[in-house]
Amino acid sequence: MTDVPPVPAADPPFRRQRPLDLTFQGFPDEGFAALQALKAEPHIGTYRELKPVLDASVTAPFKRYRDDLALNWVIPNAIPFQTEKNVFSRILKNDFGRGGSHSHLWMSFYRLPRKRLTDIQLSHAVYSDGFRWGLYIGEYAKGLFKPARSRLTDEPGDSLPILNDLLERGYRLAFAPHVTKPEGRPEFTDVLEDVPDGLARAKGIWVMRKIPRAEVNALGPDLVGAAIDAQEELWPLYRFLAEAADGESVA
Repeated sequence: MTDVPPVPAADPPFRRQRPLDLTFQGFPDEGFAALQALKAEPHIGTYRELKPVLDASVTAPFKRYRDDLALNWVIPNAIPFQTEKNVFSRILKNDFGRGGSHSHLWMSFYRLPRKRLTDIQLSHAVYSDGFRWGLYIGEYAKGLFKPARSRLTDEPGDSLPILNDLLERGYRLAFAPHVTKPEGRPEFTDVLEDVPDGLARAKGIWVMRKIPRAEVNALGPDLVGAAIDAQEELWPLYRFLAEAADGESVA
């Protein structure tokens, strides 16, 4: 396939400046409160009322976090990620005019010629009650998802140690029968002895770890360093899935 992007050649431990060159100073309490209000009333009216606060206290600091992650992780390790264009989700739902709203904001770098939703996602997300790092791949990633899913299920001797290392670090594994909807998705937090039943039929697969708001606040600017740590933890799984696609090349 001509649109299968190259597999990054970088490997942990990643190069990073010490100390990190940072502009991110954390997420203000007002941002968490606005996301909590959206969670309680997830409608466009609430969003419009809170938009100035969301822009100043969620989106703006998240963009500084993005910039710092690019400067301190992507560039020093020559990772071929798009870090600027369309890396962020939207808080307003694309729900055909029904006026719904999400109560979180997430971002993911991606490899050209893919886009954020059609590549393997190393995601970063801010919620009203914390921050989450993770990896997601689903059916929107045509040409990547099925080979990745097959490698997880067909090579348990390799996939289970990678997954179990993440589970032991506090990550959760989940998968769903729908591309985006979480209804009915099984979740796993304990070490696996076998590949979970149903994974071979999954439409989307997540591995994620969330830290509480108190920890986010305590980290402040150091959330960026914690994010690089999380990328190191997730990288073996990312490489394992990225290498599954036909036409794999390394860059």
